[in-house]
Amino acid sequence: MSESPMLDIDQIDSYYVDSHILHGVQLSVGAGRRVALLGRNGAGKSTLLKSVMNAGPRVKGSIRFEGRELGDLATHKRTRLGLSLVPEDRRIFTHLTVAENITMARYGANPSRPPVGVDEIVARFPMLAPLTARYGGQLSGGQQQLLAVARAMAANPSLLLLDEPTEGLAPIIVEEMARDVVRTCAEHNTALLLCEQNIWFARRCTHEVYVMDTGRVMFHGDWDEFDRNPHIQQRYLAL
Repeated sequence: MSESPMLDIDQIDSYYVDSHILHGVQLSVGAGRRVALLGRNGAGKSTLLKSVMNAGPRVKGSIRFEGRELGDLATHKRTRLGLSLVPEDRRIFTHLTVAENITMARYGANPSRPPVGVDEIVARFPMLAPLTARYGGQLSGGQQQLLAVARAMAANPSLLLLDEPTEGLAPIIVEEMARDVVRTCAEHNTALLLCEQNIWFARRCTHEVYVMDTGRVMFHGDWDEFDRNPHIQQRYLAL
């Protein structure tokens, strides 16, 4: 009998007021697995992550995390269960230093997974090392994005949700982030659900891939299967 997935999304529909965004979405993430969710802007990727976190949409259907039905559980309580979201707009504290931003996130840790120290986090994200005393508002966009990811990892989540982390970043920062994310997830046995449009980054960071279009899952498989179906990329990902 196969092991139940860590995150199990079963036939969810999500709405903003009367706008129906997600349609019967099914998706799962196994413990320690790293999963990419690809799609154009407006495909529903961000809505899916927010649905998992109860961070905006109204949701019908089932979302289970480590066997627990989340139902209407509040966002902060989902965080304490071991879920951690890095939203597309980063949401770092601009009036706090890099070190203080990381420290704040440690308070959201699940008691069964102790938080990671600031020094260890900075060591795992070396581009932040010379910036620890700098305020969040003084960072470049790329530096803020690295901080947002590093801050989420400080809570030592069981499952990290990343929403378009490479958008607008220079290639050198994208490459550094890929190395940092893969290494940190592997060393802490952290599962990953990554929403992305950058296929290179998604491939570098994950084991398997889903493709969404207009709020529906159109493909699921590993990267070899994705490569064997070039029409998927042409139909649902090409601009």
